[in-house]
Amino acid sequence: MARKRNTGTEAKIKAAFTQLLKEKGFDAMTVSDIARIAGINRGTFYMHYMDKYDLRQQLLDNAIFDLRRILTSNVGAPVPLPAPGQHASVLDVITPQATLQALLYIRADAAFFDAISQSGQNLKMYNDTKETLKHVLEERAKALGIHPSLGSIPPEYSGEIVVSGVTSIIWMWVKRGFKESPEEITKYIEISKRLSPMALMR
Repeated sequence: MARKRNTGTEAKIKAAFTQLLKEKGFDAMTVSDIARIAGINRGTFYMHYMDKYDLRQQLLDNAIFDLRRILTSNVGAPVPLPAPGQHASVLDVITPQATLQALLYIRADAAFFDAISQSGQNLKMYNDTKETLKHVLEERAKALGIHPSLGSIPPEYSGEIVVSGVTSIIWMWVKRGFKESPEEITKYIEISKRLSPMALMR
């Protein structure tokens, strides 16, 4: 999917959508509401989007597109070697720098992600983020010619365990109102990548 160019009008529409999502919820908002708060007429809205459902989908798609671009931006970065006796974590193929940039992107658009996290779209965004992480992981591991895992757990299951954990950390951070810095969350994610599934449950 090619990312839609974010014009000034589209930015106003997004801001209006975000405000209404927090105040009224998606089901209750109308195109007229969005246009009024954005300071445009309905005709202008329909020049950019078919309806509020198309608007919502494009905003979600754009966010996922951006996160995917950020996470693959430094594909050539070296993969850290595991210490003796340790296995390479499945998310070693995504560098801490890329993780931090993704978190900075999310915090920069905090109002939108906060509104999404408290709406009925929370699960969809969570699943889309998880699938994006999984695809980036698979593509990057393949490009580097490695098959990272968690101990004796096969890569497919290892990937699911770690990607679910990382996604949960990110969405808890969003739902808690970005209380910690992106740098702190990156550190937590890096620590979690070094723990076995059983250690995470202790």
